[in-house]
Amino acid sequence: MNISYSQVEAQCNELHSVAKNMKEILDNIDGIRIRIGNGDSWSGSASNTYSEKLESVAKNFEEVFLGIENSILYMASCSDGYQAIDQQIMREICSNLKITEPSLNTSNIFNAK
Repeated sequence: MNISYSQVEAQCNELHSVAKNMKEILDNIDGIRIRIGNGDSWSGSASNTYSEKLESVAKNFEEVFLGIENSILYMASCSDGYQAIDQQIMREICSNLKITEPSLNTSNIFNAK
């Protein structure tokens, strides 16, 4: 599959936006759980059960959120690595040909595996 550096960057930005929205939802869920757990809304076994369910949802939600964030970091790291390799190759080619090195265009394509 061919993908450009700018496409990787766009994908990372989109995933970061999704993760940010997820974090806000997670914070809202946790706020509700805390209010219920404190007995502010109601108390008893029903509120305890509901609070436990929200805690379970929040825990699983957080795992997905962290998975997305880790994926963003990995994608960005891979893209940076490929760009560094491309720049080094360009430097060596230009040096061998004794020509001025052009700037590396972020729309250059690499093969993602």
